Amino acid sequence: MLKREFQEIYGKINLLMKKALENSAHPYRTFSLASLDKEMPKLRTVVLREFSFENFFLDCHSDIRSPKVIEFKKNNKFSALFYSSEEKIQLRFNGKVEIFHNNSITKKRWKFITPSSRRCYMGPFSPSDHLEEYHSNIPENVKFENPSKKESDKGYENFVVIRCHFDELDYLKLKYSGHLRCKLIFENKNINGVWLAP
Repeated sequence: MLKREFQEIYGKINLLMKKALENSAHPYRTFSLASLDKEMPKLRTVVLREFSFENFFLDCHSDIRSPKVIEFKKNNKFSALFYSSEEKIQLRFNGKVEIFHNNSITKKRWKFITPSSRRCYMGPFSPSDHLEEYHSNIPENVKFENPSKKESDKGYENFVVIRCHFDELDYLKLKYSGHLRCKLIFENKNINGVWLAP
């Protein structure tokens, strides 16, 4: 069981992540996700789609053709960075990724994706492909309008949920009187905390 001195921090983080899921303007709604491509770390901004402190995971969505999906299939370790300038709180999650494609989880999630967002998975090119000239990577027939359900369902073939199972969380609260930093460690449904020097 988590010691009392860390319970307040745990509760604060949980509240912030819930607010991020409810409010698209929340600073934690988007975060930086890092993968490893051979020896080189790769970072990108992604959108938080699900978070569970009970089951130790956070989700984002992607295209199965994306380099990050390929990188995670080769090395499933991840690091995720959240920062709020208002709260002055930085969160760094580390752990391992699981990719869901064409299963019950992706089918359920796909139902709630708007037609406008579904267009992003209908692109004729794989994300990061080199192009001879600019292309939005949205099919021409739906560039200025939402696709029909039948049209958008083609995008489902490329849709994946990236589930980041975290095993540790580095928490940093910036304060004029002295920063506060700790690490929460998640293992076998248990959570432990240790203080770290800021």
